[in-house]
Amino acid sequence: MAYLILSIVFMALLGVIFRLGVSRGADPLGMNLGLRAVPALFMGVALVKAMPPGGLGAAWAVAGPMALVAGVFFWLSGVASLKAVNAGHLGVSWAVLRCSMVVPALASLFYWREVPLWPVSTLLVLRILGIAVTAGAVVFLSADRARSRRTETPGQPTQDGKPKAWLFWIAAAFLAQGAWEIALRATRSFPDNESRLLFITVVFAFASLITLPVMIAAKAPLGRKELQYGLLAGICAVFASGLRVWALRDLDGIIVFPATTISVTLLVQMAGSIVWHERIGGLGKAGFAAAIAGILLLTLHV
Repeated sequence: MAYLILSIVFMALLGVIFRLGVSRGADPLGMNLGLRAVPALFMGVALVKAMPPGGLGAAWAVAGPMALVAGVFFWLSGVASLKAVNAGHLGVSWAVLRCSMVVPALASLFYWREVPLWPVSTLLVLRILGIAVTAGAVVFLSADRARSRRTETPGQPTQDGKPKAWLFWIAAAFLAQGAWEIALRATRSFPDNESRLLFITVVFAFASLITLPVMIAAKAPLGRKELQYGLLAGICAVFASGLRVWALRDLDGIIVFPATTISVTLLVQMAGSIVWHERIGGLGKAGFAAAIAGILLLTLHV
């Protein structure tokens, strides 16, 4: 449980730092490089220290190929999310993106059978209801956040003018994020921590390599602000994403994925109220209540 809590806290900090950087003029694509490269460096150092002599080949056989595939999905989910938010309505985009947690949660239930499907039990009903209620809470919280930001900054564009591009990028982000988190859940079968370290290192390193040509093609700036906030975001990502494989080693994915999504959403919403003075309206309060109910349904044992 400690790994899950730490991962959630740093994931929320990552969201706040990323938003702070954008609000102060840093380019999101430029920050993305630091977001990927810094964890690759940290995890690589930890891997070298932890790997026993001659153990790299065995760890690569277990985790390497999967990490390369996961790195593509991890990179695509980040880029497509930025594109989707720029092309479509902010609140709707974030709600759809956050609800991608349904994909790995259902995979945990129906593929890995973390809860027996037959005979139908009270526990199975609770878990399915928990996923549905958590998804509803995310929608309420995202809608309230978008409404609050429009109220506070009425001159801000709503970004509703590119429906075809938005549909493409939101679908790509939804599927890529779901695939990335399914790969995370698959690491539970890894036999040792060295394989987990190798997996995370390769994912971040490979995503960094893919990011570079995209930045060059898009002529994304990489100045002081991008480096500064990218470094801070990358340090948070070391713990936010790096600890998730250990959280999934100890806890079921049907708990980890919805609990992470709703907890991070709540913490970022609270940070918005404190730092940016965003007001929490009726939808936000309903979202908070639904979030508590969803977490209880996902964690209760009967």
